[in-house]
Amino acid sequence: MIDATSTSLEALTQRYEAIAHNLANANTAGYKRLVTAFLHGDAQQPDGAAATTAAAGSGGIVGRTLVDFTQGALTQTGRPLDLALHGKGFFVVESPEGQVYTRNGIFQVNAAGQLVDSVGRTVIGESGPIVIPAGTSAMSVSVAADGRIIVGEKVIGKIRIVEFERPQDLQMIGQCSLRAPQGTTPKAATATTVEQGFQEASNVAVVDELVGLITVSRLYEANFKTVEMRGERTKSILQVAMG
Repeated sequence: MIDATSTSLEALTQRYEAIAHNLANANTAGYKRLVTAFLHGDAQQPDGAAATTAAAGSGGIVGRTLVDFTQGALTQTGRPLDLALHGKGFFVVESPEGQVYTRNGIFQVNAAGQLVDSVGRTVIGESGPIVIPAGTSAMSVSVAADGRIIVGEKVIGKIRIVEFERPQDLQMIGQCSLRAPQGTTPKAATATTVEQGFQEASNVAVVDELVGLITVSRLYEANFKTVEMRGERTKSILQVAMG
């Protein structure tokens, strides 16, 4: 039988790691904060109340880390290749592991003229990679609300923007990116618009995360003291038994 206090400590550690990740990415464009739902060991669904009321000694607490997809604030940058999404959609980029999804729209043009993200991954368009004509100034590139890329009066491509019926199933993999589970197929986003010259800020509220960090530290300390008390009781029993 798994000790209830041990599982509670593991859940609190999981929550601590989520908070640390959130704070490290508070200034990352398009980042979505991690939240940890606390469940009783026999629960089937996340217990929202337990996430804030779990106490030392409540027994059988386990954690489940989820992604909070709440829209971040849009900040104007004036840079023509900074794109922000308003709605539930995602940009699609090509990574070494295949196509992944992101809300970070800080883009640039590589040596081959392809539109890429901040780490050099190719941004996927409706017809494949988007190639900006040689000699084109970034200031002459226009991006329509539906993702069409326009140079002069010519549409040279359209950014692929997708959404998921169950975004909670997406897995965070780093570089502000998410991967879809095998067998999950995204669909074209119908209610998401592109804002050119904007960045979507992370949805991390630093003050809230710091408060959460203090709470986790106190709960961890209380649970650890419970473990120590159990250890002392066990030691006393053994001493009596051994005379």
